[in-house]
Amino acid sequence: MLDPETAKSAIHAGSEFIFSPTINTETIRLTKRYGAISIPGAMTPTEILTAYEHGADLIKVFPANIVGPGFIKDVHGPLPHIPLMPTGGVDLGNIQEFLNHGAIAVGLGSSLVNTKVNIDKEELNRISERAKQFVEKANYL
Repeated sequence: MLDPETAKSAIHAGSEFIFSPTINTETIRLTKRYGAISIPGAMTPTEILTAYEHGADLIKVFPANIVGPGFIKDVHGPLPHIPLMPTGGVDLGNIQEFLNHGAIAVGLGSSLVNTKVNIDKEELNRISERAKQFVEKANYL
């Protein structure tokens, strides 16, 4: 959600968590006021700390493919208490490395769901299989 008004509408419609592509401190504040989980996007250590200091529960490091798994480890050096979730570019080839370097979760998009194909029963089965592969990789740790 880009703004607090949209976040409030989503929460009133039943959302239990709010993802944001960027840091909007009013959106974080409103999300927390209504008891939902706030997950704003950030990329730099300063943005990550700012989001956390304003009440974010989890920080979506985006786009993770730009900074790579080592960035999670490096940020956790001075900021080990901040939960990070890399998103954007996480795939079966790097999920373990992100998690090994301290990510508490990962966000999956196109590596899980191919938005260029129709979602039919066969595609749902393929998504389920890919999801199982991600769970297996994550549980391997």
